Amino acid sequence: MQRETSSDLRPIIRKLVSRNNLSAQEINISMGLILGGKATDAATASFLVALAMKGETSEEINAMVKDVKGCSIQITPTVRNGLVDTCGTGGDTLRSFNISTAAAVIASAGGCNVAKHGNRSVSGFCGSADFFEFIGMDMEISPRKISDTIEHTGLGFLFAPMFHPALRSVSSLRRSIGIRTILNIVGPLSNPCTNLSGQLVGVYDQSLLETIASAMRDTHLDGFMVVHSHDGFDELSTTCENDILWLVDNQIKRFKLHPKILNLPVTQPERLLVHTAEDSIRDTLQVIYGLANPEKEDIAVLNASAALVIGKIAKDLTEGVEIARASIKDGGSQKKLSELIQRCGDTSKLKEAERKFLLS
Repeated sequence: MQRETSSDLRPIIRKLVSRNNLSAQEINISMGLILGGKATDAATASFLVALAMKGETSEEINAMVKDVKGCSIQITPTVRNGLVDTCGTGGDTLRSFNISTAAAVIASAGGCNVAKHGNRSVSGFCGSADFFEFIGMDMEISPRKISDTIEHTGLGFLFAPMFHPALRSVSSLRRSIGIRTILNIVGPLSNPCTNLSGQLVGVYDQSLLETIASAMRDTHLDGFMVVHSHDGFDELSTTCENDILWLVDNQIKRFKLHPKILNLPVTQPERLLVHTAEDSIRDTLQVIYGLANPEKEDIAVLNASAALVIGKIAKDLTEGVEIARASIKDGGSQKKLSELIQRCGDTSKLKEAERKFLLS
């Protein structure tokens, strides 16, 4: 009979199958095997599925975030004021345009330093990386260059596979599993900036609000918002009431937000949805350039407002909406996107996208 060793995931998998939670040490052992390439694909898949079926605890998530960050390529951009991310968990299946990406650009134009962490699409047509790559961003730009770009422009895009090389070995496996796993939660919480001060995290499942907020308490962020809309968007939504858990002054406050409170018209979800990847790129670009329909601009402005509050640029969401709206109207968000591509990509592709989606 084969003897089990410390490099064997089977005892931990059996514990998960028995619906028992893992300790931080057991997560550390598991991730050491997986990220170190010492676990087989079958064992890794079994571990991830068993953990998903049991249900991830905040302690397990927090421990795994620390392991993933510890294996990442980290940067520390020198910036005045804070540094914020707008990266949601995805998985809402509603296929909206790329709201968090538009919000990141708009918030940066409003004065907030933004390190947008992201990847290609998992649940929708077009992830943040798909958008940036289409308009000319070089996905293989060095981490040092990204850090310099954040320092000089207040905006950078951190393509997850470039900063988390240890996760590349499990990326295809995750797709083949076909279900959400803990890595779909951990990824958005693993921004590789060591001086990240705040984060806006959208979740598609209301049950994740408390779990993720609890996991984030020990990540040394000055402030964060974990948000969920009642109709299932993993963003703050203008379609209905939203639940928000907000870490401020080292306390988590829970409140509900209806768009009417901010004088934002309530819209129907279908007004925010797209049908193809090109639709998503078009709508995201049009929002940033101030050429989108009002409903799509409103939801991006709402999420940019939250980033501005987390980044301590706006005193509240009402002022955040005003700053975000102004940064679109005066062309600031368009200029910010152009600056990013000038430093980190091919501006001819941006101009081609402008001709395709803005001038037709």
